[in-house]
Amino acid sequence: GFKTAGDVIYQVGETYDELGGSEFYKLYNELGANVPKVRKEKAKELYLKMMQANEAKLIVSAHDLSDGGLAVALAECLLGTDLGLEVDLESLGTMSDSAKLFAESHSRFVVSIKPEDQVRFEEIMQGRAFLLGKVTGKKQFDITSNSKKIVDLFTDDLEVTWTNGI
Repeated sequence: GFKTAGDVIYQVGETYDELGGSEFYKLYNELGANVPKVRKEKAKELYLKMMQANEAKLIVSAHDLSDGGLAVALAECLLGTDLGLEVDLESLGTMSDSAKLFAESHSRFVVSIKPEDQVRFEEIMQGRAFLLGKVTGKKQFDITSNSKKIVDLFTDDLEVTWTNGI
């Protein structure tokens, strides 16, 4: 989970429009056609970069993106903390907000780093890290896309839903 307000949040690894078989589509009783593909060589390169950043002690926290995609991973990073986040999806490209938030593309992580380590971290990642926003000291889960707030929740509500189910 996230550790400190002011830390910077990145998504590491690329998101593709791969919602097929996802938790998101299950909510709508759909299967979808774009099932996540394993891209072995790109994954290996990314894991080596993550190891390098970790060995340089740049990564404060890391969480894999899996079931539920980015939205779920971000929420999980806040569970059990008194923190919140402010995230903007702009750096993730032009696909739909649903794909950005819920795609289950392989070999991705949410990481937090200290602001003073951004330049070094980005050098190591060589374009494979996408700046999302920052960890905040207020228990709020805020996500913006195209200058419009699309998620605005209290983290306590997220924790209740996570614990008790939808």
